[in-house]
Parts: sequence; structure tokens; C-alpha cells
Amino acid sequence: MADLLFADLRRPRRPRQFKPAINIENFTDEELRNRFRFGRQGIGYITNLIADELRRSTRRNHALPPLQQVLIALRFYASGSFLQVIGDTAGVDKSTVSRVVTNVSNALIAKQSEFITWPTDAEVAEVKNSFYRRGGFPCVIGCVDGTHIRIQAPNEHENAYVNRKGFHSINVQGVFNHEGQY
Repeated sequence: MADLLFADLRRPRRPRQFKPAINIENFTDEELRNRFRFGRQGIGYITNLIADELRRSTRRNHALPPLQQVLIALRFYASGSFLQVIGDTAGVDKSTVSRVVTNVSNALIAKQSEFITWPTDAEVAEVKNSFYRRGGFPCVIGCVDGTHIRIQAPNEHENAYVNRKGFHSINVQGVFNHEGQY
């Protein structure tokens, strides 16, 4: 009975509209680096590395493919922009951007052991003692420093290698122990 009374009050459901996904084929390698801080090969490598963790087995029609998730997360990392702005750019809701950034970050963290090696407890103790003996620095296990190494202007993507002081360089960062080894 209630259905008959309120039948005309219900609005018909409008069909969902999806914005087109980000297509990296529409961008040059330089544009990709400007937007995502990675080129086509780097984006492909990251996507292949964590694609299994990002795929969703769902019966719904519109799960985001791993490439789109990686692009959304890289855009967020590269710009530091608000989730709403990233979502508007990618054509997804800000809650989706939040979930995607969390999932991609967790997938990358799960792969850290393939790329980052940490010293053993014995090595940490040796380095701490050596830094203390050498300079009186307690509880130091490494030194971090960065520098710009001047290079000749490359033929491709020349402007990507100009630093804030106006010369061509590559930014290098190193972590070293008490003996200057990395």
C-alpha cells in the first residue's frame, strides 16, 4: 500500500557516468615527468611491481585498474595536492583517491625489502661505537648528505636537469657509515 502512495515521489535512478581514465599514451615522456615525476618506463615498472596487490576481484563493473591506481597515487605524491583536486583530475571521488593512495603506499611498503637493506644489530652496534669513538657522537648509525653534481646539458629533456641555481646537474643523496661506506 505504501508503495502505491509514494510511487510518484521516487525519482528515477539516473545512469552512472564515468569520466575517461587517465591515458598515459596521450602524454609525452616530459609531460609524464612533470605530472607524475616518472616517465613511461618508470610508471610501467611500478605498475608491474605492485599490480597483483592492487587488482580487485569484484563482480562490479568499474574497479580501477592497477595502472590508474598507480597514476592517481603518483599524482598525489608528486603534487601534494588535496584529495578532492586529484579526484577531480582523475575523475574519481576523493574517498577513492584516499583508498587508492593508501593501497598503493601499502603495496610499495610491502616491496621495500627488495630495494632497501638495513644493517644487522651487530653492524648497528659497531657503527654506533665507531661514531662515538671518532667524534663523540652518541647513537649515530649513519650520515646523510646530498649534493648537485654538475653535468653537461643533455640532448633530451634538457630543462629537467636545470637546478635552482641555473646550471645542469643531477641531484644525488647518500647514506654513509663511520668509514664512509654506503
